[in-house]
Amino acid sequence: MMSLNEVRLAPVSLKQITAKQYLYKLKGHSGLILTLVFIQLLSLLFSLGSRGGMSSSNEFLQVVVNTYSGDVFLVFSFIWMVVVSSFLISQPYQSIEFSVVNNRVTSHLSNILLILTYAVFAGITATLMTIPQRFLLLMTLKESEFLFGGLQIVPGDLLLGSLVACLYLLLLGAGAYFIQTVSQSLSKKLGIILWITLFAFGFGYIRILAFQMGNLLSFYTGESSLGLFVGKVIGSIVLLFGLSILISRQTEVKR
Repeated sequence: MMSLNEVRLAPVSLKQITAKQYLYKLKGHSGLILTLVFIQLLSLLFSLGSRGGMSSSNEFLQVVVNTYSGDVFLVFSFIWMVVVSSFLISQPYQSIEFSVVNNRVTSHLSNILLILTYAVFAGITATLMTIPQRFLLLMTLKESEFLFGGLQIVPGDLLLGSLVACLYLLLLGAGAYFIQTVSQSLSKKLGIILWITLFAFGFGYIRILAFQMGNLLSFYTGESSLGLFVGKVIGSIVLLFGLSILISRQTEVKR
């Protein structure tokens, strides 16, 4: 007969715990994917509106050119990504994790995998939404109108667009996750300052006295080399997630 002293628990690796948490969270928050689908369908309606145009005419002929863009799909996906990434590190969400055996490191790693999954899904679907956009534009053309290029989309452009979209979404997710970690672990006031800094320097130009500060976004969008762009984005993502884990662990030790 085996005694209690002879019972040994099988060691569970960090990889196994992280994978278990990731699958648990992915299944438990499947509704987030549904919200993304709804948001992208909503953005499809907005994309049917003309972004701009020009016209030229003479005594016998008038030509009107309207331009349409798929940027709206990315904008809506960006907003969704920031909200979801902030939610994953919020206090209400963290309370749910008590039902799963975990520590701070595995919690962060599973969240990072979840953000990665969401970024890939959102990036690919946002890029592919340009196909139904063109189809709807083609179906609503009047007799005297035509769609330049028709339904023709170069597969290479779709692949490149999906890659870039996924990287930008992951970068935004990492940034939102880092700011929310700072807000939860260090100071809410500091978190607010970081949010203001992100929108001020990230998407706008700041002028202080005679100095033009520029914006952070141009550090990525201004890169002409695909390899360097990927390196910059991945490096920033690793740094942001790494700092999030470090700050969280240091705060936990102090407490």
